[in-house]
Amino acid sequence: MFFEPVLVKYKTYLKRYYGFLRLLIIAERFTCLFLLMILFNAYEFAYFLPGMATFSKTQNYIDPYRFNIILMAVGAVIITFFAVVCNKLLRKKREFNLISMLERNFPGLRTKLGTACDNKQNFNIVTNKLFLDVLKELIGIDIKKIAPLRQILRTFVIFLLFSGLIVFCVAEDFSFNISPSQLKEKIPDLPAGKAAGEMENETVDETEYGVEAVIIKNGEQIEMEINPSLGLGFTNQVDSETANELNGSSNGSKKGFRYSQSYSEELPEEYEPLIKQYFEKLSS
Repeated sequence: MFFEPVLVKYKTYLKRYYGFLRLLIIAERFTCLFLLMILFNAYEFAYFLPGMATFSKTQNYIDPYRFNIILMAVGAVIITFFAVVCNKLLRKKREFNLISMLERNFPGLRTKLGTACDNKQNFNIVTNKLFLDVLKELIGIDIKKIAPLRQILRTFVIFLLFSGLIVFCVAEDFSFNISPSQLKEKIPDLPAGKAAGEMENETVDETEYGVEAVIIKNGEQIEMEINPSLGLGFTNQVDSETANELNGSSNGSKKGFRYSQSYSEELPEEYEPLIKQYFEKLSS
């Protein structure tokens, strides 16, 4: 084909510019991340690693401040590297389509270039004329118009801005009064052994239905309580004589029993306040 060498030349030219743009984008992201790590004292994350604090104190090659700067730089490099690798793995690989790019940006090549590439194996009068027309159009275009020069310039300016801020922060020892250690101190520790929610539930279970009352039977005060843990109902602290009287009273009241879907029992009047208090506790 007459125009194929021109396409190869243009493709090499554009690939070089787009490759340089990708490198600038990576450098921009690295400087942005490095700047954020300096501002927020991210070097303290490294001291969470076992032995790092001891090594920092014992090494005599670099002063502690510069050592922390190096730690943040290494961290920024590692994070940027993994971000680039993940981006490569997750994004679908797109082949550099020069033909569609040229047809989209130069109306004179629209449909002609694609048709010429599809019929490059056919040689006749019609295709030869098409090849010559495409070659003339390719030679006459300005390939710099579709080169990412503006993107390169914008990314380079942002990279220089971040780099200047990094130099300023390092030279002036400037950073915000925020660090990972301060955030760690503000996080409350959970109680040892059990989570706080479980302990609260236990406390609610122990006190939710606890009812204590004092009733008067034959002029004597009788302490009675509801045992919530065993579910045995009333437990009283009375002597045997009073217990027999109560049992006799309950046996005599069996005549009032009535069998239906709901169970009821005629109890002495002294029990009414206690029973009412018990069911009020259950309903609350």
